[in-house]
Amino acid sequence: MGLNCTFAFFTTTAIALAVYLQTASDSIAGGDAGELVAEGCTLGIAHPPGYPLFTIIVYFITSLGKHYLQNLSPAYLVNASSCLFGSIASGLVAATVYEISTNLRLEDEKDQPIVRQSSSIAAGLMCAFSPLLWQYNTSAEVFALHNLFVASIVFALTKYNQQKHSLRVIVIGAYLCGLSLTNQHTAILLVVPVAAWVLFSSTIERKKLIVISFVSFVAGIICYVSLPIFEKMYPHAGSWGNVKTMRGFIHHFLRKDYGTLQLWSGGGDNTTEDMITRTLSWVADFAMHQLCHPALMLFLVLGCTRVCSPKKRNKRNVKSRTNVHSGIATGRVIIASLIFYLASFHSLSNLPLSNPLLFGVHQRFWMHPNILCFILVGVGFDTAARAMPATAAARLMPIIMVAIPLVTCTLNFEASDQSENQVFRGYASSILETLPPQSLLLINYDMTFTSVRYMQECEGLRDDVHTINLSMMTYPWFKEKQHLHQGLQFPGSHYTKGNTIAWLNGGFTFAEFLDANPDHNIYIAGRLSHDDPTYVERFEEKPHGLVRHITRRSNSIGPVEEYRNSSLHAWQTVTKHLSPNNLPSETKYPESTWEWTVKKEFVDHLVSRSTYLLDIALRSPQTQVLPAIAEAAAWLEVATSLDENLDNSPSMKKNLGLAYMNIVRSNESHFPIVEDIFSSIHNETKHQVWVGPNDEDWKAWATKQWQRSWGEFLDMSSAREEADYQSVKQIYDTVMKSSRTRSHQK
Repeated sequence: MGLNCTFAFFTTTAIALAVYLQTASDSIAGGDAGELVAEGCTLGIAHPPGYPLFTIIVYFITSLGKHYLQNLSPAYLVNASSCLFGSIASGLVAATVYEISTNLRLEDEKDQPIVRQSSSIAAGLMCAFSPLLWQYNTSAEVFALHNLFVASIVFALTKYNQQKHSLRVIVIGAYLCGLSLTNQHTAILLVVPVAAWVLFSSTIERKKLIVISFVSFVAGIICYVSLPIFEKMYPHAGSWGNVKTMRGFIHHFLRKDYGTLQLWSGGGDNTTEDMITRTLSWVADFAMHQLCHPALMLFLVLGCTRVCSPKKRNKRNVKSRTNVHSGIATGRVIIASLIFYLASFHSLSNLPLSNPLLFGVHQRFWMHPNILCFILVGVGFDTAARAMPATAAARLMPIIMVAIPLVTCTLNFEASDQSENQVFRGYASSILETLPPQSLLLINYDMTFTSVRYMQECEGLRDDVHTINLSMMTYPWFKEKQHLHQGLQFPGSHYTKGNTIAWLNGGFTFAEFLDANPDHNIYIAGRLSHDDPTYVERFEEKPHGLVRHITRRSNSIGPVEEYRNSSLHAWQTVTKHLSPNNLPSETKYPESTWEWTVKKEFVDHLVSRSTYLLDIALRSPQTQVLPAIAEAAAWLEVATSLDENLDNSPSMKKNLGLAYMNIVRSNESHFPIVEDIFSSIHNETKHQVWVGPNDEDWKAWATKQWQRSWGEFLDMSSAREEADYQSVKQIYDTVMKSSRTRSHQK
């Protein structure tokens, strides 16, 4: 790089890095981050395709942290490394724009490096501060490193087009292509068009070119050999797959557990959105959200037009025909790579975009094409500057080009600032710390597994708790992992559905697993992978904080107060980490984020505990159940205040009415004081249920609450679909008629 290009690179990198570090969290993020860092801390095997390069980098960084930076969490160290990768990627975007713009300069044009620098730095910082790249360039995921590889390969392409005879550039480029695939397989969608162009255009003898490129490519991708080495030397119960055998290694490399060339195995397909629809969604997202204003799409069009214009339209002499050809070639390969990526990825992607959370998962893969577009936007900036008088361009462009990324940064700063984000550390802690010693925790939800695994493996929290990912238990390779789960008995090769071929061939059901381990204290987070009638018949799940305690069913109901007190203690532990005042804000964390699901899960478990407590209190032959009923009503009111959707839920209104009706019917003499563990809630939806009515008779007060709840229930059109709608209506009408009669008599 020349001096001016170097200035653009380092200026962009330094600014992006400074902002990134200021907004990075010292906690783990949602998604795959927890698992990826956990496997890196222990040199384990991450989910397919394994991510060996990222695993090695994480291990190196966290090992240094243990010895020299003990005051920094492993999560922060990896987040900071992502900040570095992302900022360098943005710097390379700026450098690429500068090189292309320089190559396209006409001979009789006045050389204005400051204009090209302004355009380049603006494009690089717009890329850095676009919300999607900002989010993942500051979190412990593979995407920041992938962004670095995309920017590096494109920059290498730029240098290649300037020096088609250079073996050094080809060796570096091919090595980067191979190495990029050890981090993120979607890099192949850039490698293919770039490699095709090199093979087509290189002036080096074809056979020599192929041999050198192949050897360099293999030197990069050979990093994958580390996976079987890791599994052999550092076996871990929670690691994924069986890569010690060639068959298992290929199975893992090809992501067959999810479906090769698919994003997930959850049943999504291409019938919901076709390739065109998905591509249009990307266009809309890029124009409306990733750019600070949709009008900036004009510069993308200008950049594409600049590199696609036929040479015959350029009637003026050029300073160097070779340079112009190289600039045009680089721009056209970038456009071809963009089209190839969008068409290929959106044809293969099977995540339904109608689901907000899965849309967010899908959206992560748009950073790759976004980087290509920001390069073209930068070329468009330079094109616009060339149309201006030289003096005006020299004076105005630096100001304009500073203003655009500054506005972008300002608009996205609040949403992208994760420096105070402790959601998943709190979430995992609130699960692990509620469990008794030596418990077995079965997890079947990615968010739960990744955050819990990170806290156990990297920060050493509650490593006495044995955790198993239920989805891992469903794969045939799990039988090779069973010996690592010491103290557990597995009645077959892997967890499957009963009365199926897999079951007959040696699989086991969930109920059979529980029968094989009767002495373990077992908790579950998430749902079972398969329907199991035997499990439903013989076992029950008691809400316990953010998980559920699995116990054998009994014909009798245990002491209601005993469950109320034990579950209350679990929730007191939960609220040390997660409480209504620190739950993720829906303004900052919409439905497409993992943080949003934490709040939803918090409320769901709040409701689950309340309805279970109400149910056993109403079915219990015990007489002292009013504290349980009152607490159930109070917690349902709190849940309604946290989630406005519950205020429109027929089942919520029905349960609240049921609770208040039984408060009225209670023969107990005093209304209990319900302990308020959610002290941050101060609004009218709580009514006075926490401390009971003040001067009002508590049964008269409960009658009003019953009337309100069931009255709202009966007014809901959706309530008519409830099985016991008529029973509720009959009771309500009878009571209200009786009340009116008494009032009339008085």
